[in-house]
Amino acid sequence: MRRRWFAILLAVAGISGAAGAAGSSPAPAGADPAQPPAAYIAVQFDTALRAQARREWMPPPTLAEQGFASIPVPPGRDPAEFAAELSRAPNVVSAVPDAPVRAAEIPNDPYYLGSGNGPNQAQYLAAIGAPAAWDLHTGSREVIVAVIDSGLDVRHPEFAGQLWENPIDNRSDGIDRDGNGCINDRYGCRFINLTQVNAAMCGYTTSTPTGAILDDMPSSHGTLVAGIIGAAGDNSIGVAGVAWKVRLLTVKALDCRGEGFMTRIAEAIVYAVRQGARVINISIASDPPHTQADIPALRAALQLAQDSGVIVVAAAGNHVPGQPAGVAYPAAYTQYPNLIAVGAANNLNGMTWASYSNYGPAVDFAAPGNRLLSTTRTDIGLSNPYAEIGEPNGGFQGGTSFATPLVSGMFALLISRNTRLSADDYIAAARAAATPAPPAPHGQNWAGSGIINIGGAVARIPLSLTGVPQHDWRDVPGGTLIEARVGTTVCGSTSAIAAGPVSTFTVKVKSAAEQPGCGAPGATVELVIGGLAAKPTVTWGGRNADLGMAGLFISSVSPPPGSVVVQTIGSGWSNLAHLEATGPLPGAASTLPLPWNAIYRWDPLKWAFSEAEGVLGAYRRFIRGAPSVVSDYPVIQQYDAYWVDAPAANVASLNPNPPAGRTIELAAGWNNFTYTGQPRAVADALASIGGKYTQVLQYDNASGRWLSHLPGQPRYLNDFGGLFTLRVYWVYMKEPGTLVMQ
Repeated sequence: MRRRWFAILLAVAGISGAAGAAGSSPAPAGADPAQPPAAYIAVQFDTALRAQARREWMPPPTLAEQGFASIPVPPGRDPAEFAAELSRAPNVVSAVPDAPVRAAEIPNDPYYLGSGNGPNQAQYLAAIGAPAAWDLHTGSREVIVAVIDSGLDVRHPEFAGQLWENPIDNRSDGIDRDGNGCINDRYGCRFINLTQVNAAMCGYTTSTPTGAILDDMPSSHGTLVAGIIGAAGDNSIGVAGVAWKVRLLTVKALDCRGEGFMTRIAEAIVYAVRQGARVINISIASDPPHTQADIPALRAALQLAQDSGVIVVAAAGNHVPGQPAGVAYPAAYTQYPNLIAVGAANNLNGMTWASYSNYGPAVDFAAPGNRLLSTTRTDIGLSNPYAEIGEPNGGFQGGTSFATPLVSGMFALLISRNTRLSADDYIAAARAAATPAPPAPHGQNWAGSGIINIGGAVARIPLSLTGVPQHDWRDVPGGTLIEARVGTTVCGSTSAIAAGPVSTFTVKVKSAAEQPGCGAPGATVELVIGGLAAKPTVTWGGRNADLGMAGLFISSVSPPPGSVVVQTIGSGWSNLAHLEATGPLPGAASTLPLPWNAIYRWDPLKWAFSEAEGVLGAYRRFIRGAPSVVSDYPVIQQYDAYWVDAPAANVASLNPNPPAGRTIELAAGWNNFTYTGQPRAVADALASIGGKYTQVLQYDNASGRWLSHLPGQPRYLNDFGGLFTLRVYWVYMKEPGTLVMQ
């Protein structure tokens, strides 16, 4: 019996790469049979990698690495019987007939395309709020939208600068230079099973994934879909896509007849995820009865997309009279929150249910599907490569194929507005903004959350702030409350998360569309950490700004000195700031507690012993009660930093309110100074001498400890992180410099 299974698997090894040894990974064939098959079996082999836990640093596995393969059915064999036979093989996990799929459109005449003289785009784009969305964002080059379809005409002027491009495998040399399983995938990849029909009608010669992604479908299905998503906008030609500036990744999984296989759709999904797509558009649907399309490879691909945070937008499919009206696969799944099923609304009749649109529990949103304008192939004889979808006298009657890219474009804009949110966040914004749909005659769900409202959804996208929460530029303890406020309105809150000696936070700040009084372009967002206002504040970004901000260092700051400044004198010597007026000693130091004995001020330009010995840096002194000849510091200047030997006490001085921009000259070596600027992080406070100092010290009079800050050292190894008004510091200068204290 086992020899029989070995013979069967050996017969298909040329396609599947199935190995007889346990633990080997099957791979797609490198060559196709001389006579193309008529059908395929979707098989999953038992491989070691299938059970291997994925590490965060690992790239997502391909379907081949997970053991999936598409096996041709031998001539004369029944696909169901052959699948059943394969499924009994010892190392086969599953084997089912590979389900056919097709473009989710209703063509009246597949060779006729509208002239573009029908309704303008404003008729339907305004109805779903696109212009309002464009006031906030028109799309980001960081966002990649994969279009799994019949390909794309990369020569169309609307796609100039709009395409994802592989920087490594962009030649036509037949070599897979980046090892991603697709040869020469400059703009994307083709995943199509070679069959007798597409070999004859489309001229295909191989099933090998390659970069041959030009749209060869007479109706331009893939090019139409791609144009709805991402045709260049505001370029004075043709049409505008929903997301003008995103990058389109082309994944061709339909042949020139608009047909394909579900295993190849699954491979296309995995490929798109691996190339960094944030949104995947699938204007493709299974044939009724749809349950035959529920294959393990598709589920594995969708799970990978789910785990990777990729939003998959799929057409609910079109209802064919006399056939079941249930949602088609892959849209039919309800267990993947990131999978969005799209139905069509009749935008020519008040956004009511489009009678061709499938319905059922899986549908999440609806969008216009009639009389849309988009791009066509440039090589089919049209003087102007644009078409009206759903023109009454020909072309397409519309379809969920074309409602779907409107939704994909919406998600592309949502991601562009804040690239750092989760898929759940984008989907929640879209659901909250959707316009309720009118009931359909059949009484079932056809629009899910409703008709998409792109402008309303983009307006609801929050500002997200991620970084380090600090108090006085030292990490706060875990659990410290952090609030985000616009004016007096609390628009978001979170708690600090401690990880050893460091803390992090992420807070989402609601927009005014979600909570009145909250964020809008130009608004100032202030964080409050542990009840104290923090610096710096953040400005809510305007048009085309990314509201996702990371790597922030935000610190609450102790209140500045009031009208009276109190300094602590410890037991022994203390380092103080002279805040009174300039004057002769000892009278100018009248606020010091008696009896004090001596005052010393460091002078980096005084010769330590003699000029001949060449050692700079020494103390000038005033000895109380001693003859003047022993003192060389007779007059103390306002803001001088000095040492005093006095009894332990607190010294109170009137705040001199130092002017902003006060400057001092610092010499090479150690300098002792009074900081008169506003409280700031060390690097900011000393920005005017950046690169010239190597260490900052502060003496804690109460404890008698020296505190240190080394620039460039991990913050948790420094004793302090900021400078504070009217406090005393030491700085070591590599060269002279001018310190400006703002």
